[in-house]
Amino acid sequence: MNKYLISKLYALYHYYCKYRLGKLLPEIHNVIKNYTAITQSTGTKYPTLFLAVDLILKKKPRYILESGTGTSTLVLAEAVMKLQKKDPSYKCKIISMESIPKYFEMAEKILPEKYSSIVEIRLGEREVFKYSIFRGYCHSNIPDYDYDFSFLDGPNYNDDKGSSTCMDSIKIRLKSRAQTIACVIDTRVSSVFMLQQIFGTKALKYFPFQRTCSFDMCKISVNPKLNSKCFNSDIFGLLNSGHSVASIKASHLLILLYLLLENLIFL
Repeated sequence: MNKYLISKLYALYHYYCKYRLGKLLPEIHNVIKNYTAITQSTGTKYPTLFLAVDLILKKKPRYILESGTGTSTLVLAEAVMKLQKKDPSYKCKIISMESIPKYFEMAEKILPEKYSSIVEIRLGEREVFKYSIFRGYCHSNIPDYDYDFSFLDGPNYNDDKGSSTCMDSIKIRLKSRAQTIACVIDTRVSSVFMLQQIFGTKALKYFPFQRTCSFDMCKISVNPKLNSKCFNSDIFGLLNSGHSVASIKASHLLILLYLLLENLIFL
């Protein structure tokens, strides 16, 4: 798709999500404005914030892991507070991970007092994390909870070997006893690709004009074993991990083509 067209579509979607977010949380734009005035941060994109808030209000998670502290921390907390106003018995903990000490210290210092009972900001320097054939970075020092919501916007996944992926969502999926974990990803395209290979393209899709996506992470094997039977090949010779809808359709096409040729041979 033409890059110019994508940018125009994203601009429209951005303003739409900003409007919808304001409808869900009427005071949120003032909260964001006041916070960014202090941090001078561009913050998380409105499509991601709207998607996350909408899911929190619908799913009512108990433990939220936020990978990357910032403006989004306050937005997630505001969503939780809205639920608590409707149902005072509702309890939710947001663990916000930050990998850079100076940003951690600033975030902890300027976090408004009204969020202190909901948000816990933790310093967790990034560390290499591997799952199956995938390599990336995760935060260290993530406390053990049965997370049922993941907001993926960090840590930095670049190093002297190039770029990799953000692996916090996989790390907590392997430990959490929750049946599913709602996951929202903010423009971490390499991470989306990695998640598609693990959970399948039917589970999550990414569109450039949205620059965000979400899906429910089901349970996965702790020690996955891969062999040739774990992969599919399409009619163009492209391999995938066997989850891709496109590959399934291609395999069906190959079967039909084979049956057609077989019938032609014996005519």
